Amino acid sequence: MSVFKEEYEVIDSHGHPGFEKKDIEKRPGCLEASWIGEEFENRVMYDARLALGDAEPFKPLTRVDEIPDFSVETWIKSMDQAGVRVHVLQSLNCLSAPPRNWRLHVSNEYVKKEFIDKYPDRFVAVGGVNPRDSLEDRIKQVEDAKSKGFKGIKIHTPTGGYPNDPEKCYPIYERCLELDLHVEIHTGTEGWPGVRLKYMDPLFIDDIANDFPKLRILQLHCGSFFNPRIALWNVMRHKNVFTDITPAHPTIMQLKYHWDIEHLRVMEYLIPDKVFFGTDFPFVFPHKPSVDHIRKIPLTAEFKKKLLRENAIRFYRLDGK
Repeated sequence: MSVFKEEYEVIDSHGHPGFEKKDIEKRPGCLEASWIGEEFENRVMYDARLALGDAEPFKPLTRVDEIPDFSVETWIKSMDQAGVRVHVLQSLNCLSAPPRNWRLHVSNEYVKKEFIDKYPDRFVAVGGVNPRDSLEDRIKQVEDAKSKGFKGIKIHTPTGGYPNDPEKCYPIYERCLELDLHVEIHTGTEGWPGVRLKYMDPLFIDDIANDFPKLRILQLHCGSFFNPRIALWNVMRHKNVFTDITPAHPTIMQLKYHWDIEHLRVMEYLIPDKVFFGTDFPFVFPHKPSVDHIRKIPLTAEFKKKLLRENAIRFYRLDGK
């Protein structure tokens, strides 16, 4: 029986562990990518800081001890407030292009130990794979995700490069097929050091879907701000391509050609079984504003349930099938 008041519990398909306060300095890049610094991502933490009780959420932070208390238990509390039963987490293994060569690494080991092992009924995960690493290391990263019981792997294109690169990426996809893992590919935007916008275009997913028709592909962010129309076409055209609508929050959703009501109605009509909800937590907003927004907008109850729950259950095989 549900512990929540809503008629059904939500599956959040997109979350980023690693930015918890404890030992954050030991996770490469996590400070610069979130709380401390002058990069774009530091600004999208303002709402998280406000929700955590920071009296001056717009004041730049300069020291670790200034970071609000943020832990795995913070995740659980935020999820419970929104009726989110399961959160899909993404490990990150990123190295931006020269000359910046900026590294961000949230390891599979950290995600499993701190989240999945502690709350196995609340979290599942995908592993991070870095296309810039050696072939041997890339394959090991895929196999490590499988060995830890993860559902798939993620390619972070803004740092990793073109996702349709036959030399760097196709061996990753071949091994994923052998191990029955799906692939998640970033097609949104990014503000971290050294990222390249040219790598994020969802147009490149068309190549991958054609060359690997049996590989299940999740298109992260559905080309937000970048090329959402091609992203939608990918899902319509290819049986093996799915998408999320991360970040699904009220401010972004009002922008033209992003997640406004007309865009969601197109999804309801054309791809109702191939799209699902994600927050991008802890970036931007807590869970509740995003979930509440979806529940209130004028879409059919059937599609909302697919968006918030049923499609993700099938894709991530959370029902054991």
